[in-house]
Amino acid sequence: MDFRWREIIKLLKDSGDPVTSLQLSIDLKVSSKTVRNDIKGLNNLLRNYNIHIDSYRGKGYILNIKDEGDFTHFLQQYIKEEIRTIPNFPNERIDFLMEKLLLQTEYIKMEDLVEELYISRSTLQTDLKTVRAILKEYYLSIEHKPNYGIRVIGKETLIRFCISEYIFNQKPVLMEEHTDWLKILSETDLEIIRNSILGNLRKHQIIISDISLQNLITHLAIAWKRIQEDQAVQLVHAELHEVKNEKEYLVAKEMIQDIETGLGVHFPENEVAYLSIHLQGTKLTNSVLGVIDSDILGLAKDMVKRIDVTYALHLSGDEELLRNLSLHLKPAINRHKHQMNIRNPMLEEIKTKYPLSFEAALIGTDILYQNLDIIVNEDEIGYLALHIEVAQERRKNADSHVKRCLIVCASGLGSAQLLQYKLKDKFGEYLDIIGTTEHYNLTHQSLNEVDFIVSTIPIEQDLSVPVIYVNTILGDSDVTVIERMLAKDKSVFEQYMLETYTFLNRDLETPEAVIRFLGDVLMKDGMVESDYTDSVLERESYAPTSFGNLLAIPHPLEPKTDATFWTIVTLTKPIQWGDKLVQVIFLLNVNKTKKDDLKPMYNSLGKLIDNKRAVMQLLECKTYPQFKNSIKNM
Repeated sequence: MDFRWREIIKLLKDSGDPVTSLQLSIDLKVSSKTVRNDIKGLNNLLRNYNIHIDSYRGKGYILNIKDEGDFTHFLQQYIKEEIRTIPNFPNERIDFLMEKLLLQTEYIKMEDLVEELYISRSTLQTDLKTVRAILKEYYLSIEHKPNYGIRVIGKETLIRFCISEYIFNQKPVLMEEHTDWLKILSETDLEIIRNSILGNLRKHQIIISDISLQNLITHLAIAWKRIQEDQAVQLVHAELHEVKNEKEYLVAKEMIQDIETGLGVHFPENEVAYLSIHLQGTKLTNSVLGVIDSDILGLAKDMVKRIDVTYALHLSGDEELLRNLSLHLKPAINRHKHQMNIRNPMLEEIKTKYPLSFEAALIGTDILYQNLDIIVNEDEIGYLALHIEVAQERRKNADSHVKRCLIVCASGLGSAQLLQYKLKDKFGEYLDIIGTTEHYNLTHQSLNEVDFIVSTIPIEQDLSVPVIYVNTILGDSDVTVIERMLAKDKSVFEQYMLETYTFLNRDLETPEAVIRFLGDVLMKDGMVESDYTDSVLERESYAPTSFGNLLAIPHPLEPKTDATFWTIVTLTKPIQWGDKLVQVIFLLNVNKTKKDDLKPMYNSLGKLIDNKRAVMQLLECKTYPQFKNSIKNM
């Protein structure tokens, strides 16, 4: 049975609700027409097993199983069996070719590949274009030698990096379930490597994460295979001399000695040194803040300061955050120095669940670029984001969830107290009123512990926190405004939505076209400066802001508007945005002078990312009232 048919069965079976052809087309990366044709063909097959895919107008498809026994028989015959052994789809052939070329050092004839894959030479050439593009990301290339064939060439350390990243680390899995290892080592040999690593880590009291352990095993398995094929790592004399003076070299040497005894293979001195570099890039330590390298600590402080200036997260005084960042930065800088990979299996989840922390980490890493000329990849940024998220949670728990406000009232103490009592009566435990002040004293009042100001008079000076204007005798409209500031999820959406900057069902073909369209609208209205669009595109170049579920949340590198609001567009059809399809875009515009609390906004967008039904409803909206109502009813 066709691979896509199997996926349709799985998607319909796993969903408790009807699934639209649009949703299926997004998941399968094909057109809705192809989905409808596939379902027609599937139904011809399924009727032999008393199963049918029913279509409900306006709702979608449901898998109708009349007899579970028949369905089990169907699964055994068609789903659980691997029917095809020859790669049939382009993405399958790409994976096959990458593995074939990376795990074989000899030349491979094009004729042999054509015959093995049952494809034409022109199809192979097309597939190899994609392979070359992937290899280029690792600074590798394909050498074509007449009468011999093709092979991958490049620096040995980068070839190993590519093998590790592309073949073994594309899908994070537990070590025990990793059947791909058998492409290189038997289970017995793999166990020898694993025991050698664990035994020596315990002996020398070195702590590493589970992911780092798997990376070390990956490294040694690949090293074993490459050494067997006379492809050893070469280090310059200065690198070798520097590494041999470190403690990790001794640990690496003992690991290698155990592995040499178990596997009967000799590891050259350069390989021992290269393993010790891996250890430097993976180990954790229990250092206290006082003994952390002062240069590293300085970098961590500058990163947190940059984050606070941009997002006002108030994290600069968090010594635990500084310690954790410092402990992460030292091996991270070492990894970059030696072009080593770190894999973050939680990356997509971090970007989806903690988008504000991810953006903060991205801003912070600009310090590494300025000081050390280091460009940090997304995996590394994801780990830094976790430290920032923990720090935010720590601060939130210390401060409690209650918002704090300061009252400014010009009518005298009695009026101020009346307003204070009214606010307490209306909002009780959800609002902490830290005091009242006169307008003329406001400039001498510290606002560090204030979330917003409630004022009965206009305030002209530029303050670091939002101001809510109310009547001394609190009215219903005043209460509504304050409720929004207290940021329940549904009101958060309304707080940042504007009909003027909401565009529905537009025909735009690329992420850049979307960003330029929205940027031009804001520039025409005088809302942004001429560098706005370039800043959004530059941010996008560091890491795509597509988060899954058809949603993208682009924004400039730094706040560039005089207010915090969204510019929203929905598209008539999904477009490719990074590695995901996107059809709903929320362009974030953040106030560059007043540091609003952005956490509720990001939390609300995060919930939208998780809500497929809500996104589908937004795409059906033809008018702004419909769109706004759909948001309210999420």
